[in-house]
Amino acid sequence: MSGRARYDPINRAYLIMATSAVLSEAHAIYGLVLTLLSGSVFYGIGFTIVAWASLWWVWKRFKQNLASLPNA
Repeated sequence: MSGRARYDPINRAYLIMATSAVLSEAHAIYGLVLTLLSGSVFYGIGFTIVAWASLWWVWKRFKQNLASLPNA
């Protein structure tokens, strides 16, 4: 994988962003389902915090990968 990443850094940055965004969305959906099934708002608050933290981490990693792309 590291050999491919050297040749295609744009695809690598996209894959990292897409996979991380899907994980963040999964946290939000599981939190919503758990909140609706349990009737407790605390699950919704907890999973909302986790989803936003995941999205922040995705944004930070994407900017890091975007900065490391070659200009030409």
